[in-house]
Amino acid sequence: MAAMTEWYADDDFWARIYPVLFSQELFERATGEVDQIMQLTGVTSGRALDLCCGPGRHSLPLARRGFDVTSVDLSAYLLKEAKERAETAELKIEWIKKDMRDFVEPGGYDLIINLFTSFGYFQTEAEEMKTLKNIADSLAENGTVVIDTLGKEALAERLHADSPPVEERDGSLLIQRVKVVEDWCRVKTEWIIATEDKVDRVHFEHTLYSGKELRELMNWAGLSDVSLYGDIDGRPYGPGARRLVAVGRR
Repeated sequence: MAAMTEWYADDDFWARIYPVLFSQELFERATGEVDQIMQLTGVTSGRALDLCCGPGRHSLPLARRGFDVTSVDLSAYLLKEAKERAETAELKIEWIKKDMRDFVEPGGYDLIINLFTSFGYFQTEAEEMKTLKNIADSLAENGTVVIDTLGKEALAERLHADSPPVEERDGSLLIQRVKVVEDWCRVKTEWIIATEDKVDRVHFEHTLYSGKELRELMNWAGLSDVSLYGDIDGRPYGPGARRLVAVGRR
């Protein structure tokens, strides 16, 4: 019997959620987020790696800011969308289809970004550590990495709500159901996407990290001076944090 494809490696999954996950508003916000990353890290030029680049939301504004950009993703579907956007914008970006557990370019990048909860996909800590070690090895001397994910503490605050989050995105109604499992080590998510003529349900999951846990993993991988923030805008990682953003250096 053939092994089941993991959700993150399934192009049908990305095609189904693309219209609600990657709204035009989200693309428009990316330019400001890149500016915030540059301010947060102090890295304003050089070679940049967008690891798990998706449809290139941040790759394109990085290229516009003058970075030499390499963008890596496992999804052929998302890379196709990204390439089309880059061609329309007449931006030169290197696109690579590869699993982040296998991608490493020793000393190659001044800035590495891994955003939008693209870290924590895998089932074992060994796989996550391999990814972090690849990131550390791929940084140039004094290079900087930015990891943006959903932290345990931020999620715990959200779960105090009485009902699942419901919102409208590009004409679709999105209902999100979240279940924390394995003693707060993993989170399973169901998205119910309702349009005028159909209702679609998709499921995905990822590992949850507290700020302390993510900092320790990054330290073990060879990243030092790890700072934590509650969002890309640099707010403290404390009550009211929207995200878990970790900035580490080699």
